[in-house]
Amino acid sequence: MTLPEPEQWLWPEWHPHPRVRVVVTTRLGEHSPAPWRGFNLGAACGDDPARVDRARQHVHRALGTAHPPVWLDQVHGTRVIRAGTGDRCADGVWTGEPGWPCAVLTADCLPVLMARTDASAVGAFHAGWRGLQDGILEAGVAQLAPRGEPLAAWLGPAIGQSAYQVGDEVREAFVRDDPGAEEAFHPDTPGHWRMSLVHLAHRRLSRAGVTEIAGGECCTAMDSHLFYSHRMEGRTGRFASIIWLE
Repeated sequence: MTLPEPEQWLWPEWHPHPRVRVVVTTRLGEHSPAPWRGFNLGAACGDDPARVDRARQHVHRALGTAHPPVWLDQVHGTRVIRAGTGDRCADGVWTGEPGWPCAVLTADCLPVLMARTDASAVGAFHAGWRGLQDGILEAGVAQLAPRGEPLAAWLGPAIGQSAYQVGDEVREAFVRDDPGAEEAFHPDTPGHWRMSLVHLAHRRLSRAGVTEIAGGECCTAMDSHLFYSHRMEGRTGRFASIIWLE
């Protein structure tokens, strides 16, 4: 077993404020065996809990923060918690304190990291199609910017439109609430569409008042040597997208 070096992770060129730090782990390394093959941080995908715990401790040591990352028990919902509360059944976490890394785990869903542009708060949000449609990003904006504080957002690695097929019911759920969302769906086989999580996230964030949006270029399915992809692999691991304040 070998643990990865931080240089093997993605350190985005996204700097909404000098105090805001962001990193995305990859699957590089030989810590977990198949089917999680690589550096798995997911505790709910069948990997050995002790091995996952060692991987999470490694992330904390690499970040060098006062507190370990907040690892959520994600349920594809819209609940957002504040770091340090103890209750972790949620799909979003935020903090206004330095040294509290906010993390979400994904393997095709869209990780969205947000920061107030004055670095007074940051948050991480897990946006699968259900959470995205139900309003996880709007819930995140409401927590981070209750008085309309300026926010910036970064979209992490997620399954790209060319690899993401959904049925009519998914398209109808989005278009029913927002007719303009049809632009995020390209026709595929009968009754199926190719959906862009990134396009939908842009629409949701923009409507919530977030105008500074970056990222969204990495596809987990096309870059499965770097990132886990549930659609490509089935049973697999999870990588982390993490944001914190120095």
